[in-house]
Order: sequence, then C-alpha cells, then structure tokens
Amino acid sequence: MTDAYSRTGAAWQAGPGAIYDRLATVLVDCRPIDFTGQLVLDLGAGTGAASRAIAAVGGVPIAIDAAYGMLAADATQRPAAVVGDAYALPLRDCAVDAVVAAFSLNHLDDPVAGLREAARITRPGGPILVSAYADDDKHPAKNAAETAAREQGWTPPPWYEQLRADRMPMLASVDRAHEALVAAGLTGDARALRVPFPELGPEQLLAWRFGMAQLAPFVATLSAAARAVMLRRARALLDNVELVRSIIVIVAT
Repeated sequence: MTDAYSRTGAAWQAGPGAIYDRLATVLVDCRPIDFTGQLVLDLGAGTGAASRAIAAVGGVPIAIDAAYGMLAADATQRPAAVVGDAYALPLRDCAVDAVVAAFSLNHLDDPVAGLREAARITRPGGPILVSAYADDDKHPAKNAAETAAREQGWTPPPWYEQLRADRMPMLASVDRAHEALVAAGLTGDARALRVPFPELGPEQLLAWRFGMAQLAPFVATLSAAARAVMLRRARALLDNVELVRSIIVIVAT
C-alpha cells in the first residue's frame, strides 16, 4: 500500500486533491482550540491538504507520512516533513500542540494504537482531530471508474481489498469511532458529517477516482489510446449524481 501511494503523488493532487483539500478544511474547522501559533502535526499528510488547512488558520504544520512519494509532491512549497510510521512517530512525548489525522488512521489495522501514539506526542489537553470515511460514503463514480479500468485489465490490488473489507470499517460509524476513542483512553466525541461538492462535474469526479492510489499506478501504464477508451467508457457509465462525501470526525483530547 505504501508503495502505491508513493507512486500516486502527482496524480493525487491533480484529481483527488480538489476533494481532500475541502475535507481537510472541514476537519480543521472542528478544532476546539485556536490553532494560531500552535505546532500541529499533519499525520498521514499525503500531498499536504491538512497542512494547508492548518496554516490557513494560523497553525504551524509539520508533516509525517509513510509514503515518501506523497510528501515529495510539490515539496518546495510545503512545511517540514518526514517519512514516519503512525505506530512509532519520530517525535518525543508532548512534542506538538495538536494532531490532525485526515483519512489516515482508517488505513491502519489497529487505529486504536494509532490514536494512542498520536496522544503520546501531543501535549496534555491538546486536541487530536481524526477523519474517516463513513459506511455510507458511496458514489456512482467509484463503480464507473473501476468497471472501466477492469475492462482495460486492472485488478484490485490485495491491499485495497483488505483496506475496504477490514480496515476502513473500524472507524466508519459514530459508534465504532467512539469505541476506538474510549479504547485508546481518550475523551471526546465522534460525529457524522456530509460534505457536498456541487461544483464538480463528471470529468472532475472521474479524475478523483482515477487519481486514487489503487488506480493511478495502473492508469500510468496505459497508452494514450487505451486511457482515452477507459475514460470514455467510465463517462458513459457515470450517472450524473452530485458528490456528497459522508465522513466520520473524531475530536479527542
């Protein structure tokens, strides 16, 4: 999985980036304290959506991700970043004022351990903001893109099947997210939010899906002609339905 994300950096920002930038802003807007002047870890930073959202409200972001290729995307315009493991962060105890983990802990096979490690490096009373996809986060663009890719020879990578079946469900409801919070020894709450994207048309929706880590490395191997066929097929399959992302947000202390 880490290798797939490393090979996706540029494609990610060109497609999914438009969606994840807004979702990161929504998450940071749930902060219970003023971030002005605060040192805030962007955990699982990817191409920097949460780092930009943190900086936009006056915070000082630092970034950690397991995938070097994601951190390398537009590296000269980004805050300090380091490759690191969410289970063993390369920071001392109480090193930061807050943590923002936008759609990263739901990639772990033990999100409770990830929460505990985030708490270790956060000063007492500092918030930990986490977002994950909800069980009902569905859209026709997902099936359209995957069907068209399969017709060109794509098969879902094993890590993607495991992610969908085993890992993502662990934080995908308010009840399960709250259970993880309690198991990690933290206080706070979990809530469900729906975030609309009425401005996105079919081309942007397909760019979102084809820029995801499970698809982008495969798409990069296609000839221009095969890619055009795939895009036309996906567009023909895509129902014109507004995108509304359904997410779970944890605000922990």
